[in-house]
Amino acid sequence: MPEMTMSFSKGKANETSIKHNNRSLNPNEFDFDRTGHKHINPELTGLNEVLLHEDIRDIYNQEFGQAVKDYNAKQKRKDRRIKDYYSKIKNSKKTRTQYEFIVQVGNINDYRHDENRITSQTWQTSKKILENYFDNFQKRNPNLIPYNAVIHMDEEGAPHMHLNVVPVAHDLNAKQGVKVKPVLNKALAEEGFSISKKDNRKQWRDFQHREAEALADEALLYGITRKAGITNKLKDVRQYKQVMREIDDLEEQKSQIYTEFEDKKAQIDNLDQRELEISRREQAAANKETKNKNLDKEIRRKEFILNDLDQKEQNTRDNWSQWVRTTEKLTKKRRLGTPDDYLVVGTFGTVDKEASKRKIANLIDLAEHGKLIKEVEAENRQLRNQGIDQFRGFVRQEKRLGDEQRQRELEELRKKNKEQEEKIKDQQRQILQLRMFAEATVKTIRGIAKAIPEKAHALWQKIGSNLRKVGGKTYVKMNADEVKEANKGYSAETEKQKSIYNQRYNSRDLDL
Repeated sequence: MPEMTMSFSKGKANETSIKHNNRSLNPNEFDFDRTGHKHINPELTGLNEVLLHEDIRDIYNQEFGQAVKDYNAKQKRKDRRIKDYYSKIKNSKKTRTQYEFIVQVGNINDYRHDENRITSQTWQTSKKILENYFDNFQKRNPNLIPYNAVIHMDEEGAPHMHLNVVPVAHDLNAKQGVKVKPVLNKALAEEGFSISKKDNRKQWRDFQHREAEALADEALLYGITRKAGITNKLKDVRQYKQVMREIDDLEEQKSQIYTEFEDKKAQIDNLDQRELEISRREQAAANKETKNKNLDKEIRRKEFILNDLDQKEQNTRDNWSQWVRTTEKLTKKRRLGTPDDYLVVGTFGTVDKEASKRKIANLIDLAEHGKLIKEVEAENRQLRNQGIDQFRGFVRQEKRLGDEQRQRELEELRKKNKEQEEKIKDQQRQILQLRMFAEATVKTIRGIAKAIPEKAHALWQKIGSNLRKVGGKTYVKMNADEVKEANKGYSAETEKQKSIYNQRYNSRDLDL
């Protein structure tokens, strides 16, 4: 058996808008584009039903006419006589000419999926329940005279009825004034709802509860049972609508906050990755610097080896120079020596020609060989000096390029680090603002829950449900019992999504 809430609320305005309520009587003259009428669908206005439409002045003449005549007959001064009782009450700051009640079956969630209100069984059944309720209202409330009643089917939410009544209270023992007056609390007292001196709203709550029960009895005939709601804690229908709008707005804001919060967390994770990348680059730069230091050490070691080689080469050159000088002495004519230096003399003082030729030939080869060694040594020294200069230039160039590259990388690294630090600070400020806004939202919801205890569990469970929809589960500044209720809503939404997934999965298997 389906369950729905039964709502019976009192309008707040002193005077009702009959033109607004009865717009279906003259839809062409009604301004649907007005700011306060955006929730009305003009295409559905034809579904509205006006159950009663009478002139309130006729009700006043009918209910108070004789009492006003009796009052005027007792007045000796004409200025104290009442010409128009309705206008007198309307202009009074203490009394109201009439009261408007809003009667509703269910809430927006019960009708959300019924797009066609003409064929929808839920919409049409609720309309019949409201019709039957109105038929029996006068029987239960002889002191509340209806003069206008209309069922609205063209607004967002649920079908509801605007019921306008004139309260009639009889004070026959009054010594002054009209003995029949439009006073609601006295009219309800005549119907048996006592007035409490300690609680001035107790009478209204008793009457409101009785009427909600009467509406529930009508709904039960159609198989609908009453579900607990928040009607009894609200003063009027406008407050009810305002609270529900605030709850929806807060839930939407809460969902947006946690969505943004998750986005910021993802951005922070990306920043963490970037920090890791920066750290990796810093480590690479440090490794390069260490490598450059090692290269400097290697350069200094090789320079030491080169200097040692230069010294050894110098020593070798000195030795060769000494040998060359000796050889030059042999090549100069003025120092050719005596014939005994070239001639080989035998045992008996005779010259051995062949041996002397060989000796002279050897001396000539030795002199020519000395000149070749000197030329080769000079050429090698020149080539070696060129090679050493090229190597040292290469080392200096590599060192200079390494220093410049390191400097550029370090500057680029510092620049990126500074940018990342600014981004992280900006993200932290945004997260702080989101947390502050989330905390303010939770405080507002907590205030609503405190004013409406019956709705508290549903509010926190709704927050948990919305968190499950956006994929987050982070509660900000919430008490343990509030988190507990939110987790219930989170778990319920999880089970709901699993159920939807299983249904889709099963239907897909059937299609296959």
